[in-house]
Amino acid sequence: MDDKKSSYRNGKTFGARSTTLNGGLMLISAISVLVCGCTHLSPLHENSTANPTHSLTAGPGYELAFVEFGEQGSYQDTSQLQNAVSLIKRTPQPFVITYVHGWHNNAGSADVRRFTEWLSELSQTQLIRDSGFHLVGMYLGWRGEITQAPIASQLTFYNRKAAAERLASNFDCYDAIATIAEAARKYHQSDRQYTVLIGHSFGGLVVERAVAHAINAEMHGHSTADRSLPADLILMVNPASDSILTRQMIAALYVRNTEATRPFLVSLTSVTDDATGKWFHIGTSLAAASKAFNDVPVPGSTEAQSERQFYTSTPGHNEHLINHETEKLSKEIAAPNGLNAIQTNLSHNLRGDVFTLDGSGGQLELWHIKRIGPVDVPYWDVKVDTSIIKNHGDIWNPRARAMMAAIFRMTNPILNRSVPPKAKLQQTPDASKMKSLSH
Repeated sequence: MDDKKSSYRNGKTFGARSTTLNGGLMLISAISVLVCGCTHLSPLHENSTANPTHSLTAGPGYELAFVEFGEQGSYQDTSQLQNAVSLIKRTPQPFVITYVHGWHNNAGSADVRRFTEWLSELSQTQLIRDSGFHLVGMYLGWRGEITQAPIASQLTFYNRKAAAERLASNFDCYDAIATIAEAARKYHQSDRQYTVLIGHSFGGLVVERAVAHAINAEMHGHSTADRSLPADLILMVNPASDSILTRQMIAALYVRNTEATRPFLVSLTSVTDDATGKWFHIGTSLAAASKAFNDVPVPGSTEAQSERQFYTSTPGHNEHLINHETEKLSKEIAAPNGLNAIQTNLSHNLRGDVFTLDGSGGQLELWHIKRIGPVDVPYWDVKVDTSIIKNHGDIWNPRARAMMAAIFRMTNPILNRSVPPKAKLQQTPDASKMKSLSH
């Protein structure tokens, strides 16, 4: 009788707590909905009869196209994508970098300037010039920021996370990503084009979910291997997504014996990114209070963990999934011919996974991306030192830009002839590994 009373009280307490938490979430959501009206819904780079190429712009060493999406993830102006395809088609040897921004940004924020400054810098490196590549940026915009009010903007977490999830799950955004890659591959020879897809913050959530189904299609032979992925390299920086999908993808790659192959998906997270570390955990823990979770296997381990741990943590803050980290080497080198780190990383074929960062007195620091843990798969989940990326939005500083450029070299068989082979995703899953993931 006492046990029944205790069970009843505990259930009643949990129900009351869950109701309170859900009420709090509803209040926060209501506040964020109220502030949605602070920004308009029209595209910022809409084409018109008078200006049919308003969605295109150019700067020193690069050209840029905008493609914008509305609140439900639908195209706001389909002619923007048509302009983007035409730009890729007419650009000789295009190096296409498609970027999906994150929370607190849109197609008119300062993030655009920082992205294009990086494109310009890349275009000036010796290796890019000598290879004949031309930088083409694709800025995929959505309303990551709906109010400029300091306090109210921080209350939009759930609202903007939901918007990013709609963008990822509906058709148009992935259609744009796939169309951009297809244009590069259709109109240019394989060694005369290269595509990179980058997502930051909630944009990382969009990118990972968009890529997941393409990876699955290749694993099961539903597409040709050279055209299955929507980019040659997929890069996520401080992704603001839970790590449930990450665990599932790493597990799927792990059982297919993809060791010693080059990465095609790299996730970079600063160890001091509080937005995806502390605040994401707090926010999702509130939502998790009313959900049920199974125990799931950890790739490369015999243990199982509650899926709650994956729901309430981002990939870069989940110790069960992190398989690489940045590590500073003890040696420094003099900058060759006065080149800075980003130029050196793209102009010199440093061995292995070593890259340079600008140091003091004209010296270059040597770093490497070190594999940790038992799982070797082409999905690198990298823990990044705070001296490279210090917080959630600090992704365009010179050191971060230099590291991302180095990853281009490490994974690009056109720029790096000693790159490891591409993973063969259509391999039959290893029965012993499959058994280790069964509980």
